[in-house]
Amino acid sequence: MKSLKYLAIGAMIMGLSAPVMAQTVDYKPQLEAITKVISNEAAAKPLIKEYLKSFKKNPAALVALGNAYLMAKDCDKATRESMALQYADMALARNKNYGDAFILKGDIEAINDDGGEAAMWYQQAMMLDPQNPEGYMRYANVNRKVSPEESARVLNELRKIRPDYPVDAETAHSYYTANKFDKALEYFAKCDINQLDEEKLFEYAFSAYNNNQKDKALEISKIGVNKFPKRLTYKRLAMWSAVEVKNYEEGIKHAEDAIKSSTEHTALDYTFYGLALKGAERYDEAIEQFKKAGEIDKNDVASLQYISETYTAKGDEDKAIEYAKLYMDKNTNASPSDYSKLANIYMQKAEKNIDKEANFAKGAEIFESMAAKFPTIAAYPYLQIGNWALVLDLNDKCVQPYQKVISLLSGKSDLDSDDLGYLKQAYSRMGLYYWSIKDDLESAKPYFQKVYELDPNDENAKRALGIGQEVTE
Repeated sequence: MKSLKYLAIGAMIMGLSAPVMAQTVDYKPQLEAITKVISNEAAAKPLIKEYLKSFKKNPAALVALGNAYLMAKDCDKATRESMALQYADMALARNKNYGDAFILKGDIEAINDDGGEAAMWYQQAMMLDPQNPEGYMRYANVNRKVSPEESARVLNELRKIRPDYPVDAETAHSYYTANKFDKALEYFAKCDINQLDEEKLFEYAFSAYNNNQKDKALEISKIGVNKFPKRLTYKRLAMWSAVEVKNYEEGIKHAEDAIKSSTEHTALDYTFYGLALKGAERYDEAIEQFKKAGEIDKNDVASLQYISETYTAKGDEDKAIEYAKLYMDKNTNASPSDYSKLANIYMQKAEKNIDKEANFAKGAEIFESMAAKFPTIAAYPYLQIGNWALVLDLNDKCVQPYQKVISLLSGKSDLDSDDLGYLKQAYSRMGLYYWSIKDDLESAKPYFQKVYELDPNDENAKRALGIGQEVTE
């Protein structure tokens, strides 16, 4: 278990040691004076001497002093650990079952990346001081990433012993740390949301977001925004979630709040702000935000695609094409979807009767490039060319691409569901082309026969072939 990849113990010690140090208020003023000079041995020595004179029989005070050394970043590492161990042992000499002393020993091992030794000391604390929740908590923290199930088991043991302790929240945190968001969400749902602290409330919201419950993520994020108004991450998550659920006005509100509340912004902040504005049909403002995203992150080619899509939605195909081409030029990993989007802009321009045949040809050329670059899905772009030809009343131009689909797929023995759908559509559209457009049923029948073999319930195929009803020519 010797690895810190599963153990963020430094931060945990700071957070979880506080209750230990606060158990007895009598020693706290003197301890605070020591912590201010603890890295200066000469200055600390008389203060520690006086402290031990008063509290050498108090295990809580001794462990608190040990923790002060362990957290003293300015001290030499070996000194910190040896002094922490010394005071842990002194506390156990006074009370052999004192759980916090075992926890301090475990923390020393954890800082040295020895999770196995740390877990052993935490188990001692659990066994000898079973009412102390910190032993269970430390043990659960050690196991959070390597075995969240073991972490959950121990926390359930704590639930039996201390039913007042927020075990569900800690169990949820264990699963969250292990990126098991579904289980984290399950346990957070059992908690009183009003009792969750700032970090765990965010973990609850983020678990919902990552578990594709974006409505829930938005609901929880809004609670976080109201409860912790200075926490930027809540505003961001609320913005993301609102955009995901298409609540664009809500997304705009949280985006503006996030932008105003901080001077440090990421490209993602402006991207989601732009997406919210685009969804609300505030296209010019959206484009401004996407451009800001690109200015912050010069490698953010996605902003160019978003600008293109926004111009498309606005009805400005020329600007949409301009930015789509910029995106394709800069994106070495352009996807089939990217090719399809650019081709469709040309087709939409043709649909407006703007240089119809020329724009159809440009769109078809891009679909053909897509087929060449992604040969395993080549049937899809050729199918799109044929479909667009019919939409644009360029009917004779559908024949060649549909025939291409048929030649690509008809001889394959391992057709998946998509391939079968493409093949059936190509046969059917060819049949309808001859039957409805060319008024040539005899030429249509071979294609409908193929459709019927793929789908005996296809009504057009049955009509064309005269199966079960009279043929109407």
